[in-house]
Amino acid sequence: MRKILFPTDFSPLADNAYIYALALAQRMDATLITLHAYQIEEIRGAALPYTLATIYESIVWEEFENYKDYVPHLREIAQTQGFDSVEQYHVLIQGRPLEAILSVAAEEGVDLIVMGTKGASGLKEIFIGSLTGEVMEHATAPVLAIPEKASFDGKFDRIAVTTEFAEEEKKALYKVLEFASWFDNPTISVLHVDVARVESMAKRMDAFKKEFEAYPHVTFVVIDDTSLEEGIKKFIETHQVDVLCMLTHRRSVLQELFNYSIAKKMAYHLTSPVLAIQAELLQ
Repeated sequence: MRKILFPTDFSPLADNAYIYALALAQRMDATLITLHAYQIEEIRGAALPYTLATIYESIVWEEFENYKDYVPHLREIAQTQGFDSVEQYHVLIQGRPLEAILSVAAEEGVDLIVMGTKGASGLKEIFIGSLTGEVMEHATAPVLAIPEKASFDGKFDRIAVTTEFAEEEKKALYKVLEFASWFDNPTISVLHVDVARVESMAKRMDAFKKEFEAYPHVTFVVIDDTSLEEGIKKFIETHQVDVLCMLTHRRSVLQELFNYSIAKKMAYHLTSPVLAIQAELLQ
C-alpha cells in the first residue's frame, strides 16, 4: 500500500500544499496521512504545583481541540477539490516537528512527504535553514516542497530535472520516470545550466542521453547562463514547469553547491514545487 505523509501547522500555506498531497494520493491510489506535531517544554506533572500542572494540561488539551476542529476543515477542502474519495487518517503527536515527521515517515514506510515551505527566496532557502529543508535532508522518502506562491492547476504534465550528468544522477532520473508514470505522459526536461563551460561536459551529456534513448518524452536541455538560479528560473517560467526535481545530498554538499557571493544570492521566489530525491535513498 502506498502512503503519502502530509505535515501541517494549520496555516493557509499548509492548506495549499494539502491540495497537492490529495491530488498525488488520488493519482497514486495512496493513503494520505496528515500529521500535526506540537512542542511544549517537558514538565514532570508530579513535581509541579497544582496551578502549573493545570496549565500544562490545558496546553495539551488546546492542541487536541485545535486539531480536532481542523480535521473537518481538511475534509471540506478534499470535498471541494474533488478528492473526497482519498483514504486518509490523521495523527497528532507531541514533540519537535522535525523528529515527529521523520519518525512517522520511517515507521509508516511512506513513499512521499508533501509539505509547504514559506518565504523561500531561492533554491538555497528551500534546502537550507527551514523545517522543510531539514526534512529533505534526513527523511527516508522523497520530499515534495510546495512554495508559498505555488498554484495547483490540476496537472503534472511538465517536469524538469536538474543534472550535472553525474553517474548517480541516472538513478535519480529513473526515480523521476517512476514518479512521472502516474501521470498522463508528462514531458520531462533534463536541465543542465552551463555555468562553468567545461568541454568534457559534452561527452558526459552524450553518454547520459544514450542511456535514455528509449524514452521519447525525455529531452535534454543545456542552458547557457552565468547563474544556476537564473537559468533554472527562466526555464521554469518559460515552460510553465509543474515540478522541479533535484538530487540532494547531505548539507555539506548542498552548502558547497550553492556557495554564491552576496551579489549572486537567489533573488526570486519559486512558484513551482520542488521534488527532492535524496542520494542516500538510491544506493
